[in-house]
This record gives sequence, C-alpha cells and structure tokens, in this order.
Amino acid sequence: MARQLNVRSDEAYEIAHALARRSSMTTTQVVEKALNLLDAETPEDIVVSKEEQRAWIAKVKAAAAELSKHKRPGETSDHSYLYDENGLPI
Repeated sequence: MARQLNVRSDEAYEIAHALARRSSMTTTQVVEKALNLLDAETPEDIVVSKEEQRAWIAKVKAAAAELSKHKRPGETSDHSYLYDENGLPI
C-alpha cells in the first residue's frame, strides 16, 4: 500500500494543483517530478568543515549577545506560569 505524505501549505497545494492542470498530470506526479528534480540537483554529501561549523556557531553566539543587549530588565523566556505541574496548559 502506498504511504501518504501530508504537506500543510496552502501555497504548495495551489502550485501543485495549478501545475497538474497545466501539464495534464496528477498532483502526485507533479510532486514526484519536482522531488526527483530537486534530488538530482542536490549533492549527496554536503560536507561542512569544522571551521565552517565553528564560524556559524560564532555568528549565532554573536547575534544572541547583540540581541540580549536590547532585552528589557526582568524579561525572561520562562513561560512556566502558563502550565501546570504536569506540563499541561492551564
């Protein structure tokens, strides 16, 4: 039995159906063709060096440090007051 793929995007839905109408293909065929084309043009092994990883991490840390300068006193990302002792929304 075929497995199902759900894509929750109105834009993807509209594009797939428009392409299917214009090409006399089913939406499944359109999606399969698009995925095959993307697969063919995407390298199998995307190699990221340790230096690139470190540079990326440094950029993220620098951005976080810059953003933290602009936080208001007393602001926090703690939203525990919205949940009970079992982690369920109150």
